[in-house]
Amino acid sequence: MQHVRILGRRVVSTVAAAILIGSGWAGAAFGFQEAPELKALVDAGKLPPVEQRLPKEPLVLTPLESVGTYGGTWRTATFGGGDSEIERSIGYTRLVRWNPEWTEVIPDIAKSVEVNDNATEYTFTLREGTRWSDGEPFTADDLVWWNENVLRNTKITPAAPDWLTAGGEAVKVEKLADDKVVFKFAAPNGLFLMNMATVRGSDILAAAPAHYLKQFHKDFNPTGIDALVKAAGATDWVQLFNNKIGFPGRWRDLGRPTLDAWVLTAPYNGTTQVVAERNPYYAKVDTAGNQLPYFDRITIDVMQDTQAIILKAISGEIDMQNRFIETTDARTVIVQNQQKGGYGLFIARPAWSNALLITLNQTHKNPALRAVFSNKDFRIGLSYAINREELNQLIYAGQAKPYQAAPREGTALYDEKMATQYLEYNVDLANQYLDKAGITKRDAEGYRLGQDGKRITFAIDALTGSPIQVDALEMIQRYWRAVGIDMQPRPAERSLIFSRLQNNDNDGLGWVGGGGYDFLGLLDPKWYFPHEYESSFATAWGLYYQNPKDPNAEEPSPAAKKQMDLYRQVQEAPTLEKQLEAMKELLAITRDEFYVIGTNLEPDRVGIVKTNMHNVPKVIPSTSFYMTPGPAKPETFYYQQ
Repeated sequence: MQHVRILGRRVVSTVAAAILIGSGWAGAAFGFQEAPELKALVDAGKLPPVEQRLPKEPLVLTPLESVGTYGGTWRTATFGGGDSEIERSIGYTRLVRWNPEWTEVIPDIAKSVEVNDNATEYTFTLREGTRWSDGEPFTADDLVWWNENVLRNTKITPAAPDWLTAGGEAVKVEKLADDKVVFKFAAPNGLFLMNMATVRGSDILAAAPAHYLKQFHKDFNPTGIDALVKAAGATDWVQLFNNKIGFPGRWRDLGRPTLDAWVLTAPYNGTTQVVAERNPYYAKVDTAGNQLPYFDRITIDVMQDTQAIILKAISGEIDMQNRFIETTDARTVIVQNQQKGGYGLFIARPAWSNALLITLNQTHKNPALRAVFSNKDFRIGLSYAINREELNQLIYAGQAKPYQAAPREGTALYDEKMATQYLEYNVDLANQYLDKAGITKRDAEGYRLGQDGKRITFAIDALTGSPIQVDALEMIQRYWRAVGIDMQPRPAERSLIFSRLQNNDNDGLGWVGGGGYDFLGLLDPKWYFPHEYESSFATAWGLYYQNPKDPNAEEPSPAAKKQMDLYRQVQEAPTLEKQLEAMKELLAITRDEFYVIGTNLEPDRVGIVKTNMHNVPKVIPSTSFYMTPGPAKPETFYYQQ
């Protein structure tokens, strides 16, 4: 695994140029090619020639294996009516994106981006001639309109998202030319490009086609807006507008222009199948000058449960996917049915590091539990009491290995001591540390007593829909009982768990996590310091970091406060090198404080890919922050005819 880097000032532009010059692309000399169905529309006079539909300098994508052929349908599936699979598969278009390996941010619809020395200004040069899927130009005016009339309209956006805010102010977008804009922040925002490459970045382009969205905005259609609101059954124009730009509403709107490779033709709205077909104005080509994408269309079957998706996969009705079929408990059946389903496997590598993290809320409202949870020796003792190798064999089929809540080996943030401390299964040592924590007295059944004279008993919440986590916790319940601790696994629905966290009513949590990849650790550090209410090892401290005035917030410890200051340095640093430097200092405190008890490194998961589908990487990071499989260039996937 390579160390990460991010394209910084002037470098993005240089790399973009290198892609165009060094790709071996002959489009400028020999012309562009297009899908046969589009050529037929051109010949019939229903579509402009491909040269007029592409930007002056289209983005050239180098296929992983080979230049592909046009045709075919990519079949995939999702669960329920609001899952992100559709956005991950066909909605990963933004100004900048992750590279397939998840080691840097690279240009996408933008030709280049330059960052000033203190990360307060980001100047994007767009690709001249880029068009929306309906043929209308995409220019700097679209981005300015989004900024002035969507982000800065307090009716539509009551509060700008954190990643678009710095110094207490929302970003300001200014037009420099038709193909150039600058995003200006009131204070340094070093993580801006990284955030844009995640799921968050799609929100900008979803709200940018001004020529389409103005009709739903009261300021631009004051006389006609009421009729549109009534026809849509919306409460008011703000709800109508947000349904057009928000998720999943934007995938229910057949009229919305897009810059994606495929355009919605059957909506994600009460249907059993979502369909998207080739965008004739897509701004990317392969190294031979063929306009992408290769696939004619994508179908996404909307299923009622995840088991139905697994059955579709092993029956050969899914062509390429990892979401919903990559779980450890589904792995055996997926692997065993490759021949029947006509597919091979790729590794869907979890972005997080740990298969099961256990947190104990150090800001618990019960003083007796707070006292033991806050004692590092208590946490160390519980860690030594876990037989991780038995967990590995019985729960993870021998695919894992003992590991704490730490970055993955091979990453820039990897810390061997942090990953390996307190992993030994040693009951004697566990008892020594628990005694050292001052809980030596026991009741008649051998359970340890807290400072209130009562048995130390608490619940660890786990998702009802994650039976493997509950099974693991039941084994850990037995290990901890052997050293006098009464822990009760408590399966619960996600909404109930999060409600407990928001109100600081949680005892503890059993969850997958840890920022395994560097970018995940930088963008989602909730397991490393009290960053938000989901930092379940000190919920009230996490609430304090987000809003000190929250009624459930509590002033953090000096160590946690130091980490909060360091993370602000991460957010403000203009280069990845400085961000990593501050993050390493933050993680050293995490290591010493030992907030979270880890169990095993999350095993590699698997996805399926039809045996005749090409250009699919053998390893793809798996997380919503990467938008799997979006950065892996699905527009270059193709079937061998």
